[in-house]
Amino acid sequence: MRKEFIEYTVGQLKTANRSIFVQQLGLFTKSLDFKYNTSQEKSWGDCYDYLINEFQNTSVYDHCILLFEYCLPFTNYRRPDVIMLFNEKVLVLEFKRKDVELIQDVDQLNGYLNFMRKYHNETQKMHLKVQGVLILTTNNENRKESANGFTLIKGQGLVALINDLNNKTPLDYNSSIIWANSAYEPSQNVLKATFNMFMKDDLSMIKNISEHELRNVLNVLHQLTVEAHTKKRLILLTGVPGAGKTLALLHTLYNLNKDGFNGVYLTGNGPLEKVLSYLLTNADTEADGETLIKGVLAYKKAYFDRRTKLPFVESKIPPTILFDEAQRAWNEKQMGAYGMSEPELILKVQGAAAAQNDFTNVVASIGFGQSIYKGEEDEFDTWLRVIEKPEYSNWEIYAPVTLKGLLKHLPNVTYIEDLHLDTSIRSNFIDTSPFIEALLNVDVLTAKKEYSNLREQGYFIHMVDNLESAKQYLEQSAKTTGDKFYGLISSSNINLKDHNLLLSNIRMMKQSDTKETLGKWYFKDSSKLDAIAPEFVCQGLELNIPILYFGGDLLLNNGQWQIAPTKQYVDKETTIRNIYRVLLSRGRIGLILFVPNSLDYIETRNLLTSIGIEEIRLVK
Repeated sequence: MRKEFIEYTVGQLKTANRSIFVQQLGLFTKSLDFKYNTSQEKSWGDCYDYLINEFQNTSVYDHCILLFEYCLPFTNYRRPDVIMLFNEKVLVLEFKRKDVELIQDVDQLNGYLNFMRKYHNETQKMHLKVQGVLILTTNNENRKESANGFTLIKGQGLVALINDLNNKTPLDYNSSIIWANSAYEPSQNVLKATFNMFMKDDLSMIKNISEHELRNVLNVLHQLTVEAHTKKRLILLTGVPGAGKTLALLHTLYNLNKDGFNGVYLTGNGPLEKVLSYLLTNADTEADGETLIKGVLAYKKAYFDRRTKLPFVESKIPPTILFDEAQRAWNEKQMGAYGMSEPELILKVQGAAAAQNDFTNVVASIGFGQSIYKGEEDEFDTWLRVIEKPEYSNWEIYAPVTLKGLLKHLPNVTYIEDLHLDTSIRSNFIDTSPFIEALLNVDVLTAKKEYSNLREQGYFIHMVDNLESAKQYLEQSAKTTGDKFYGLISSSNINLKDHNLLLSNIRMMKQSDTKETLGKWYFKDSSKLDAIAPEFVCQGLELNIPILYFGGDLLLNNGQWQIAPTKQYVDKETTIRNIYRVLLSRGRIGLILFVPNSLDYIETRNLLTSIGIEEIRLVK
């Protein structure tokens, strides 16, 4: 059973040793793979002192359970400080060693409250109201006051607040433990609002193709996942970059959850997860992108026990997962303490889901030649090693005909042609992949021919040697089209400090940037050209006209590409080529190549010119 919290009754806390209490919370935090410092230890000790001081003169609440560092289900271990449970109410306590609250403190607490009300299954089933309390422990006013959606306590006052509850009877122990082991389940209101937003709102940033144009693959996915069955199914969806794999999964996701919680979208691509979540959130309608868009790490932590190497079978597991960019699944070595690859972990967990629901579906979208992270070099081989094992022979596997050569020795595979998307929709159904491959192979004649084909179909590639030229061109274009959906992208191997004359005051974006930062950049701020998105940030996403900066890790030298990464890779040749496959395919209607006009770049610039790529000059 999952036990992702530290539990005391008030009475037990009164007799607990302070040092042992702090040590216990530290060991628990380490068990979650999180680090902590002296400041965190002081906060735990401060919390202990506050609660002891509050409850020392009353025994009324000695049987009330305190849940410390409670891990909210399916959230990658977001943890309120303390939870107190009563017959009609959940109290969420956040302690701050401060005299005055900050806006980030309030936002943190409100985030916990929002989750409890919308996604905590037992809170909904037990009809418990959720109340937040922000406690400023170093404030000496010793009073409580109502704030916007929560109660603010300045100094002492927690017991006084509990005394004022309509029903201050503590929830009994068994019910408290059931509550603590709750499943993640979105409320019907949230599911409905999120479904309506996806189906009805203008989401042109991701819905750049109509459902009609994906009708064949959507019909197949509907038949295999939405329509009832009693099987364990693995469905492999492949396609060229920009073919619509992500959009097909999202359409299927929202159809699955139209009438209840039946599946989640998973990705190991953190920036993609954040951007989708941002775009699919609308506070006015209660639509929340995080409802169904989840990271693989959160999935692993929610449903798999690393110690036993088994799923948490007591947890309610979604019957269907749609795993985007599944070629990026970690291999056995990268998974470390889990003791198996990500594909095998997923099949084990979803096998447990089948036991709960009498069926399960795993839809894995796979793009070849796009692995850009350490541990992902195996691409489909990691999946193949798993599905070849006898223990998974009772899974029905559905795959495109393009995988027949790899799967022909397996008897449990059904081939469906429509499970392969062979045309890029990213560039308005213009397939840029033959040009990209010719360029990466330095096949000048083929690249010239393919670029001519692209131009005839309306797709353009231009070259600049300075940012001002690109900016002038794009701003002029935006005046006539109204389109400002452009921005800077590059390989993560460039060092902006080495290029300060060309990229002054530009920030390299990170995977760890917040959902708001990444979402706003993608949605509206990219055209400011004050930040640059590396391959980790822009993989799976696109701009109408990206400006791709050639920074030096891929330069032509004596007719061959010279690979010069600044980072270590297991296979640098393959990885750098994959990085540029990703970067060169980010444009919907065109691409600008930013190639400096210096000695090191002359051969690269000459190659591009010989292919037919024209240079934009700054008009003064």
